[in-house]
Amino acid sequence: MKYINLVKYSLIVSAICLIFFMPVDSHAAGMAYSVKATIPENQIDKEKTYFDLLVKPGATQELELEIKNTSKETLKLYVEPKVATTNQNGELEYSVQPKKYDSTLTYPITKLLSEKQAVTIDPLATKKVTFTLKVPQKAFSGKIVGGFNIYEQSNEKAAKEKSTDEEVQIKNLFSFVLGIQIRESTTEVKPKLKLNDVKASLFNYRTAITANIQNTEPTFLSALNVKGSIRKIGSKDGLFKFEQSDIAMAPNSNFDLPISLENQEIESGNYEITLAATSKQGKWNFTKRFNITNEEAKQFNAEAVELVEQSNNKMLIIMIVIGAVVFLMLVIIIILLWRKKQ
Repeated sequence: MKYINLVKYSLIVSAICLIFFMPVDSHAAGMAYSVKATIPENQIDKEKTYFDLLVKPGATQELELEIKNTSKETLKLYVEPKVATTNQNGELEYSVQPKKYDSTLTYPITKLLSEKQAVTIDPLATKKVTFTLKVPQKAFSGKIVGGFNIYEQSNEKAAKEKSTDEEVQIKNLFSFVLGIQIRESTTEVKPKLKLNDVKASLFNYRTAITANIQNTEPTFLSALNVKGSIRKIGSKDGLFKFEQSDIAMAPNSNFDLPISLENQEIESGNYEITLAATSKQGKWNFTKRFNITNEEAKQFNAEAVELVEQSNNKMLIIMIVIGAVVFLMLVIIIILLWRKKQ
C-alpha cells in the first residue's frame, strides 16, 4: 500500500476550528481572509464557533458562513464540505475527501449539504455564503461530522491532488476549515473498536506492518493509547513491539496504524499481532493472525528506502560457520597426522 507523504502539512494552514473541543481564532496566520459561522437558533452551545446543531428528522435549514477579505486584492475562494476522517497519524482530518467512505458511515455530511461553491470577494469586503442542510428522513443516533473547507481557487489543483493522489507531496496549500456536527439527541454514544486487515506495507517508503483500526460508532474517540507486539508463528518472542498514544478518531472512520519494522527487510510467513487499545471511553484487546507472501515481501523490500538487507548478515554468518568448520577439520587432521608420526 502507498501512503500520503505530505510534508507534515508543510505550510498547510488547517485552522481547524473543528477540533470540536476548543475555540479557535477564525483568522489564521498567513491567510488573506477570516471565516465566521452565523450561529443558528438550534445551536447546542452558542459559545462554540463551529456548527453544533440539534436537528430533527427530515428538517431542512440554511447554514451561513461569513467570509471577510482582509487583503487589498480581490479574493477568489472555494467553499467545499468535507467528511471528517482519521488520518494515518491517528489525527482528526477534515480537509481530505476519502476515496471511499467508511463501511459504517450511513450518512456522510457531504450527502446532506449542498455542493461546493465558488466565491469572489472584493478587497476588504465581506460576503455571506449559504449552504442548505437536509437532515435524513430516518432518525439517526450519535453525530454526523464534517467541515467546510475554504481555500483559494488558485490552489484547486493541489486540493484535488490531496484528495485523490496518495503519493503527491503538497506544499503551500493554505486552507481553513470550519467544523459542523449534527445530532438528534445529546445522549452520548459509546465508541466501539474493530481490528480489520493486518498486512505488510510501506510507510513513508519504509518497511512496515499496518493494522487497520475502525471506530464503528457515530461518536468521537479521543486520547486513545495503543500498544502491542507482532511475532512469527512458532516463535514465543515478539519480533516487533509498538506503541502510539493520544490517538483521536472521527465517528465512523478507520485508519491504518503503521508499525515500523525499523528498516528491516519484510520476511514472508505467518504472523500474529496482539494489540491493546485503551481510553477513558473503553478498553479493547485483539489478537489476529495474518500472512505475508513471498511476492509481497519482494515487492515492498524492492521499493523501500534505507533498507538494512538481512541477506548480507545471513551470508556473513554462513561464511563464519563454514570458516569455523574448515578450521576445526584442519585442526583434527593435523592432530591425527601428528599422532600417526608418533
